[in-house]
Amino acid sequence: MLEPDVQRVTAADLLQFPLFAGEKPEAIEWLASQMTARSIEAGAVIAQEGDPITEFQVILEGEIHYRRDEDPSAGVFVGSAGQAFGVLPFSRLKTSMGRIWAVRFTRVAAMDASRLSELVQRAPTLAQRLVSQMTDRTREAARAMERSNRLLALGKLAAGLAHELNNPASAAVRSSARLRETINERRKNALALRGEKISEQALQLMADLSERVAECAPTPGTGNELERADLAGELSDWLEAAGVPGELASDLADAGITPGLLAPLVPLASASARTLGLRVLVADHQILCLSREVEDAVRRISELVQSIKSYSYLDQIPVAEVAVEAGIDVTLRMFQHQLKHGVQVTREIADGLPRILANGSALNQIWTNLIDNALDAMAEMPAGQPRKLLVRTCAEPDAILVEIGDNGPGIPAEVQSRIFDPFFTTKPVGEGTGLGLDIVQRIVRNHKGSIRVESAPGRTVFQVRLPR
Repeated sequence: MLEPDVQRVTAADLLQFPLFAGEKPEAIEWLASQMTARSIEAGAVIAQEGDPITEFQVILEGEIHYRRDEDPSAGVFVGSAGQAFGVLPFSRLKTSMGRIWAVRFTRVAAMDASRLSELVQRAPTLAQRLVSQMTDRTREAARAMERSNRLLALGKLAAGLAHELNNPASAAVRSSARLRETINERRKNALALRGEKISEQALQLMADLSERVAECAPTPGTGNELERADLAGELSDWLEAAGVPGELASDLADAGITPGLLAPLVPLASASARTLGLRVLVADHQILCLSREVEDAVRRISELVQSIKSYSYLDQIPVAEVAVEAGIDVTLRMFQHQLKHGVQVTREIADGLPRILANGSALNQIWTNLIDNALDAMAEMPAGQPRKLLVRTCAEPDAILVEIGDNGPGIPAEVQSRIFDPFFTTKPVGEGTGLGLDIVQRIVRNHKGSIRVESAPGRTVFQVRLPR
């Protein structure tokens, strides 16, 4: 007797699907006799990640979804009526790689995986289709994992770039707000100054003082903080004696104004006129300084945007003559946020490296993955221990050699031969896809080059050779 939720499977149940078309009738009859069908309600979980997989299964009706929960960016695989899943012929699958659930009422026919070898003998056409299906799924999964790996790397770069862009952007916002306030204050003081009786000689003297602070840069003799403090103290005493608020002393010192320059103004203008004139003078200097700050911040943002453009090789043809050292420089800039937090970068870039015919964006993926791996390896080092990243290039007779190394714990000798294998990773679950070095190796091979690694505790170096 079958269990209440288990039904028999007939040959007609299977033959309605293209997967079984063209197979010998007796083979389909045998297969149906080995299978039982189960009904699954909508929302029910068929398997969780890590659950043992022991059956060959075919969806008779309904729809199932499969997803790796640890990698939400990888997307969802959809299985509909007529598709097989579970253990397929020649598959090494032992446990579920993700979560499988029914999205609506579903019926599934299942056969114990131990009968698959007999299936191959009895139904060779079906077996061939199942193997082809398994190959397609493996390829699709690899592509999805590769996309996920690229998104992960992109996410790290984006986070660093967002931080790098935030600093100058915030500086520009602060400086522009202060600039607006200073301009308003200057306008008020300038309007008040118009109501004062001031001689032409006094106006000319104020204009000459303004010319002295036309450039927002330290004036000789005021660059030293101690000297500047002395000048500010001297100015404060002088201003108070001249009937001008001593609070202007610090700004006037920044502008390079000394008591000797201000002394001729005393007999030519009243105390209120002197105060207003000096406030306008200080505002002019601050406006120039704040304008310079805004310009520097915007230039920094522009440089970062240009770096992103250079890194991705936007507006350029895929294959062209590429300067390898330029790609390495711009990739290091992408990691600037991570590198400036305790990582010593040693750059040994050879002069006069020849350009090579390559896909610049693809080469930058190589440097990105290798640098990212090096930083991850060094992150495991004890706090306070120096972290050192080496980037070295040199020209060989037939190739350009690029070395990227670190002083992390190294790669265990027993796994060094597997690090370029797809899906192999030494990182904890959820922190690596195992495709970074596989991508690197494929890009290097596509460029007719080679890659190798030398690793021991305290020293790991990846060597990439690209033909000239």
